[in-house]
Amino acid sequence: MIASLKSISEILGKPGTRYLIPVFQRVYSWDRMQCEQLWNDMMKADSGSDGHFTGTFIYRPETERAHGGSDAATECAEVSLIDGQQRLTTLTLMLVALRDGMRDAGDTARANQIDETYLHCVTDTSKLVLSDADAPTMAHLVDGVPAPGEDDLSQLLVEGYELFKEKLEESSVDADAVIKGLGSLRVVAVELEEDDAPQQVFESLNAKGRPLSTIDLLRNVIMAKYGATEQRRLFDMYWAPIDEAFHQFGAEQDVYLDAALHAWAEKHAPGIRASKRSELYQAFKAYLGGHDSISLEELLRSINECCLAFAAAPGSPEAKKHLDWAVEKPQGLISQSKLFGD
Repeated sequence: MIASLKSISEILGKPGTRYLIPVFQRVYSWDRMQCEQLWNDMMKADSGSDGHFTGTFIYRPETERAHGGSDAATECAEVSLIDGQQRLTTLTLMLVALRDGMRDAGDTARANQIDETYLHCVTDTSKLVLSDADAPTMAHLVDGVPAPGEDDLSQLLVEGYELFKEKLEESSVDADAVIKGLGSLRVVAVELEEDDAPQQVFESLNAKGRPLSTIDLLRNVIMAKYGATEQRRLFDMYWAPIDEAFHQFGAEQDVYLDAALHAWAEKHAPGIRASKRSELYQAFKAYLGGHDSISLEELLRSINECCLAFAAAPGSPEAKKHLDWAVEKPQGLISQSKLFGD
């Protein structure tokens, strides 16, 4: 990996670069308090000094190219963002609010400069590509396309944008101060090379931040083995239906997902041992590490089928057994039945 100290202005303002949020990562989750903290950090930073350090920014260049125009000169280099999604999205919302404020004030030239430098890779090609759940709302804010319906609207994105509009309407804040602040925010930018293992970086970051669920971590360890195009295909075919099916369980979704994965393991995977939910991911990971010959797509298909069946009958005696395990009622070890002829 290659690490260097950079400003947020250098990252978002880098010409011809487009940042992709991998399809398996969580949606935008920062609330008003977190947005305000980043705003305060930025406005207090002194660009004449070493600036304000705001963490790491970890990415991996994609080999594929996204065409933003009709010839090679207008292509955008795609970069998959492994760490930094929340900050980069929040700062993009800030820049959208700044651009719109400039337009409202009649400063079209300055608004266009912000738009072309920080918000678009090339004409009509956004610099930041969010997950499927967030992308329609961000497209509405950045490009003015019609807003998604209420059920599909990413409320936190809208709230972040509105917060920054409020901040920018205060008389003491102007565009120069915001741009200066962006130049003062520093990150350690880490570019992963082909031989680096992004899932290990992801797990390390997860250990230090808000814990991810078993399904999030499992998705990562499997999907990180593929490029962006194949990630999209596999996500749409196997993971998205699981997310949709388990949405019915609301705040308890992760509990039901872990119970379903435990049910899959009992039926298919020898050697997986997990006496409680917190051990389930490491058990899966150890199993995968010891079974290199397993077809990952067959694995995904099998997990998909089991999870969908579980979600369709969550009140069955079999499902209840695994739900009891998920809430840490005593259960026996997972059985020794085999997967794919092992």
